[in-house]
Order: sequence, then structure tokens, then C-alpha cells
Amino acid sequence: MDKHLSLSSLIVLTPRRAGLHAGQDNTVEVLVRIQAPDAPVGHTAVRPPQAIALVIDRSGSMEGRPLAEARRCAEYVVGKLRPTDAVSLVQFDNRVQRLWPAVPLGDGAPLRAAIAAIHSGGNTHLHGGWREGAETLADVAGTGLKRVILLSDGQANEGLTDAAAIAAQCAEWAARGVTTSTYGLGNSFNEELMVAMARAGGGNHYYGDTAEDLMDPFQQELELLGNLCLRDLRLSATVPDGVEVQMVNDLPAVAGGWRLPDLAWGAEAWAVLRLKVPAGALPPIGQMLSVLRVSVEGRSLEGEAVTLERAGLALPVLSASAFDKLTDDELVSRRLVELAAADTLSRMRTAADHRDWAAVDRLLEEASRQFAGNEWVAAVLAAMKEIAESRSRERMMKESMYSASKFRNRLSSKDEDVSFSVASESIERPAYLRRKPSQGKGDV
Repeated sequence: MDKHLSLSSLIVLTPRRAGLHAGQDNTVEVLVRIQAPDAPVGHTAVRPPQAIALVIDRSGSMEGRPLAEARRCAEYVVGKLRPTDAVSLVQFDNRVQRLWPAVPLGDGAPLRAAIAAIHSGGNTHLHGGWREGAETLADVAGTGLKRVILLSDGQANEGLTDAAAIAAQCAEWAARGVTTSTYGLGNSFNEELMVAMARAGGGNHYYGDTAEDLMDPFQQELELLGNLCLRDLRLSATVPDGVEVQMVNDLPAVAGGWRLPDLAWGAEAWAVLRLKVPAGALPPIGQMLSVLRVSVEGRSLEGEAVTLERAGLALPVLSASAFDKLTDDELVSRRLVELAAADTLSRMRTAADHRDWAAVDRLLEEASRQFAGNEWVAAVLAAMKEIAESRSRERMMKESMYSASKFRNRLSSKDEDVSFSVASESIERPAYLRRKPSQGKGDV
């Protein structure tokens, strides 16, 4: 177990309303927060070596500036890693080539030379490139984090192309300790595939309008990897007989529960559970009902199993007059607004896919009114409106999907302000905790 990690009081359960209405069915929304301690002094110096596979699409559509910027992104990654970190390099078009094995980086000069030599080619054997990257990490010694970083601007049109089958393989490799993060470039890549691979593969998914926009996501990823304290987090919930539980965030399902984002020092992973409590399950007014017990398991950076102390929530049964006096918890309400906005963005994506711009405009107008009190959501909707006005179907589909995913599945600061401004987010927070108004743009 990570010797620096205190496992006490890490799970916080907060209901939207702290009571149950006697004599009727209740819907109880509970914010589950898994909070990490603040980073200990010198934590970056003691992390185990990481193993990274850089998998670069060099298909014909990458010719020119996109490939040049992709090489720059790869060089940026190399520059941020330690000499003891293992790094491999794979390029793919219709052919897959392992340019560099997963060996300790050292001074990085030979690997930089290999990156500089990548040039554009033919079609896109995306699955083959990703699989080769995963295989380069299979035999790397040690139990530290192993991650494939895949960058592509196109559709998988060689080899295995079925998104579900590829995502299933990503899940298999994640179970073996090799996770996957994906970086989509431009408007032609398959966002459903890239998001599915990262979700199933236990990593993160990003995209950029241009290759230069990807520098910010690469910074996010590397800052996050350098500050992780727990990985492979799994949340499970136990409720009384007759009570139903639903995951509102649409997090990836795993055996017995759901997968949470990997946890960084000083941050929190979170989810909202919605409980359906029937009237027949309620005790008399004034008594307490235990409605939820939550457990979280994960792994330390060294790969050792970690089980957090279980947390429970009991609520009093109240009369109608007492229940009506309860107020909604502000943080829970704001997180529910974010999740509702994610659902609206998903509907916008469907409408844009059918080129139903009237429906997109209507959804934007309704959402702008409905979510006006949430500054971050309002900023995202303003960015979406600009895209809608351009009538760019591909950009609209990608931005709505990635923004919805960000609302549903993200780390936050333990003391995240309810207010939002682009300036304060970019100055005060690590890159992986920033709330951006646009996912496809770089430092905004």
C-alpha cells in the first residue's frame, strides 16, 4: 500500500436533501466524493517508473502540419518524462511499425531522432497500431502505470474496424495493467471509437481542432500521471431491499459497480447516485433509514490493492411540513445541473448527426435558459452556439460528445469554487482540474 496515503475519511456522501418524505415514494440523489489527501512533500520523487507507448498515426491525411505538430506533441511527452521511465514508439498507416522498444528513456536523444523521422504514408490501421503499442508494454518490468497514448486524425479503415470489438480488447488490456488514452485530431476521426477505447481502456480521451490544440491535452495527461495516488478505482453501492440505485454519470460499468477516474493528490473523483425509495420501505416519522453504503477499491501506484473505509448514509423520515423546509445542497445541485447539461449535449449531437439544425438551435435556447445559473455550463453552451451557427456537423458532433463526457466523468478540486471564469481556471488549477468552455481548443 502507498505509504504516503491515509485511507481514513476519503469517502464523503452528501444527499441533495437530507431527509425522506413520510408516506410516499422518494427519489434521493446522493453525491459520492472520493477525496485524496493533499500531496506529500517530494511525492514526485518517489513515484515508481512509468511505461508509455506513443502510437502515432502517419496516414496520408496527416501530411504536412498535422504530422509536424503530432511529432512536437510526442517530443513534449518525452521531455516531461524521467530517464528511468520506459517509452516505446509505434507508427501506423496501413502498416504498423515498432520504431522503438519500451526501454528506459535515458537522455531521450535516440527516441527524439526516431520521432523526427516519422513521415506520412497511406491508410489507417488504427487497431493494429494501438495493439502494437500495448504489446510493447506487456513485458515491461515493474508494477507502475503502463499507458498507451494513441493519436489519430482518421477513421479505422484497415484491419479490425468494429468499435465494440476494439473497445473490448482495450478493456482486456486494462485488466492486465495496460491502459489507453486517446487523442483525436481535427474533424475526420471517429469520436465514438476513440471515446469508447479510452473508457474501456481505463484512460482519458481528448481531441483538438488542430494538432497545436492537442498540446494542452498532452499537458493535462502528463500532469495527471505525475500526480496520481490511486488508480483503477471501482465504486460499488449497497442499498436495502426494495430500493433501486442508478448511476447518473453514465460511468463505465465494471463487475459489481462502476469505474471512477484515477485519483490525483488533492483532488476528488465523484459520482451521483439516484436512489428510488418506496413508501413501503420507510420506518415511522422520526426514525432513521440507512439508504446507502458505498465501498471503493483501487490500486496504489505500485500495483497493490487498496480498499477504502466503507461509508454509509442514513436519513430521517420527516413529516410533509418538515420535509418541505429542507433546502437543496448547493454542490449536489450544481453537479446535477452538469449532468443534465450532458444529457442535453448528447441530444444536440444526435440532432446534428441528422443535420436537424432547428432542433440544435431549440435545444441550445432551452438549455441556455435552464442552466443560466451555472457559469461553467453557460460558457460551454456559448461555445456550442458558435459551432452551431457555423453549421459544422462534424465539429458539433465532436464538441458535444467530448463536453458531455467532461461533465460526466472528471476529477475536481476538493475545494472547487461554485463560480467559474476562464482566467481563474487557467491560473489557479492544475491543467487536469480545469473546467474549459471548449474541449477542442487548447488553452482557453
